[in-house]
Amino acid sequence: MAGPVVIAVVNHKGGCGKTTTAVNLGAALAMGNEEYGIQPRKILMIDLDPKGNIATTFGVDKKSLGTTMNELFKAGIDGPEVRIEECIIGPKQLTKSMKEAFVRQNPERKRGPPKGLEIENLWLLPADLDLAGIEIDLATRIGRENRLQRAIQGAVGHFDVVIVDTPASLGLLTVNALVASNWVLIPVQAEFYALENMSQLMNTVSDVQKAVNPNLRLFGITLTMVQRSKLSGTVADQARKHFGDRLFETEIPRLVAIAESPLDGAPIVIGQKPNKSNPGSAAYWELAREASKRINRIQESP
Repeated sequence: MAGPVVIAVVNHKGGCGKTTTAVNLGAALAMGNEEYGIQPRKILMIDLDPKGNIATTFGVDKKSLGTTMNELFKAGIDGPEVRIEECIIGPKQLTKSMKEAFVRQNPERKRGPPKGLEIENLWLLPADLDLAGIEIDLATRIGRENRLQRAIQGAVGHFDVVIVDTPASLGLLTVNALVASNWVLIPVQAEFYALENMSQLMNTVSDVQKAVNPNLRLFGITLTMVQRSKLSGTVADQARKHFGDRLFETEIPRLVAIAESPLDGAPIVIGQKPNKSNPGSAAYWELAREASKRINRIQESP
């Protein structure tokens, strides 16, 4: 396959670990890990969620953001042309932000941030709250569903993988992500109603395939916030029965450590080593191993 693998991380149900999964998967694929058989890749992360939580996860002060997705969406329509390079935060700045966030959260630590608190091969196209109004601004515009595709088309070729995080809705921003992507990753919370909500999402994916992006396919489904309970086991069994090998083997557990990792300004795959003492980090590295194998197969296919 020529060009980068572009993956939209989508689920219109909030609180399913969508952004956490996007961030940790992107960071792990960028870093690489010989033990897990993951080669480092150049990753572009695009935040289409107006909450802008990806920047926060890397310790970036959103008040200091310059040009963001909002200006990029409006470029050439209601505002001046904007080059995507003006919006992207590079790995050096992300590393600097993570270290500064760690110092703020751990003022008692005299030795400063850990040496491993750094990232290479990862670039971020951030979002902020101004993006929330873009769906209204573009509602009557011709070509409103492919604004993201047009905005990034000159840059994506510089990356191996592009990961697009989406808001918890099936509105215009999510449709833009699906149009600009060739693969969809769906995080599903291991709860009773999770699979019921999948039908509406899959219908939207099907509509985008039929109308504007016939190359859109399912990259995989991953279970998140899994607990040792009969309910989680039942949901997992139903998901495997329905989706087969499209469901990743790795299940992401519900852990306080995963939820708290942004407090130290870094995704858990960066902030904690993957071992028995850090099962959250280990789970996301296992997911990255599976994802890396799928990406290899995609890139090796004609």
